[in-house]
Amino acid sequence: MNILSQALAIFLMLAILSILIIVHECGHFLVARFFGFQTPVFGFGLPFGPTWTIGKAWDTEFKIHACLLGGYVAIPELGDESEITQENLGENLKPFRKFPIWQRALVAFAGVGFNILFAYLIMVMMLFTLGEPSQTTMVYDLVPQNTIAKMAGVKKDDILVSVNDKNVTSPSEAVNILSKFKSANVTLHLLRAGKPVDINLTTSASGKVGIVLIPEGEVNYTKVNESFLGIWALGFDRTAKMSGLMVDAIKQMAMGLVPTFHEKGGVAAPKGSWRDIHGILAVVKIGADIAKKDWRQLFLFTILISLDLAIFNLVPWPALDGGHLAFMFIEAIMGKPLGPQTQGHIIKWGFVSLFALVCLVMFNDVTALISGKLDLKNSSSAKNNSEPIAPAAK
Repeated sequence: MNILSQALAIFLMLAILSILIIVHECGHFLVARFFGFQTPVFGFGLPFGPTWTIGKAWDTEFKIHACLLGGYVAIPELGDESEITQENLGENLKPFRKFPIWQRALVAFAGVGFNILFAYLIMVMMLFTLGEPSQTTMVYDLVPQNTIAKMAGVKKDDILVSVNDKNVTSPSEAVNILSKFKSANVTLHLLRAGKPVDINLTTSASGKVGIVLIPEGEVNYTKVNESFLGIWALGFDRTAKMSGLMVDAIKQMAMGLVPTFHEKGGVAAPKGSWRDIHGILAVVKIGADIAKKDWRQLFLFTILISLDLAIFNLVPWPALDGGHLAFMFIEAIMGKPLGPQTQGHIIKWGFVSLFALVCLVMFNDVTALISGKLDLKNSSSAKNNSEPIAPAAK
């Protein structure tokens, strides 16, 4: 029975990931069709193995691939998947039209926009049906590079209840609250061994105090006492804050992978490790464990993965949506696009580097799965993790 439940949980996670990718591609497709771009193929799944054409509409062939994970849309005038799915384009294409940069940019951004919109809609759905999630926030560690909290008396395993008069409902909420106090006096209301402790301290210029926070214990949901429109506004606020925190977390992770150069000379080793970068296997494993523990947490998990997909695709790297936008930005500045040969070389090496990154991520995922690093009960980043991202550091 345990094997069956695990298999069902993994299937559910793969389905969620596929839905999020399809939502992304639907964004490209709908905006491209609106402006008159060609979309010869919309594929459900990856173009490997047997393929079945299920219909044709709006000059688009809709296909299902045996490898039913995710999907793609071919948009020749944008120069994306069309180049690597040439055998799936079907009949000859019409002559290309020259579209203005702003229309091409909207088509390139549409996938990201739809992922953000989808995350927002899931957030609103969660607020309407379950309420607002809250979870005990625990001090997991103290940051050696920032001793503000340590010098003030904060200790590991302290429970952060509130900051000044603002209740803390999650690590991300605590980070958001503290970030508003820059070089300011704040009071941390803590629980230490069940007893209340108040600690006064002054935050850094960036609103950090040197603590690493993680969620602890079960997730509770509180009914939202807002009007119909108020819940939609609250959903927007929560989605926007979560997006900002994810961008900040990704930025911190990236900064941790590069050496630090000191003013007086010398180089410090990176704080992070490439072994900490994980991908789809880790997402499926953690998501499946979350689904088995409490299906309600899949709301937050889906929101986070949808936002993560949007943020990742905005990176200005060839083969990603951000790469298309970068080429268009250069074209707007120069008044003309890069030469075909130059752009071709950039795209080629972009694909090569992206493939290398995928291989690294797969290696990390497999080794982490074998070692049990991704088990929630063994994870140092969360013990009942409703927010499957790096621990929040402040």
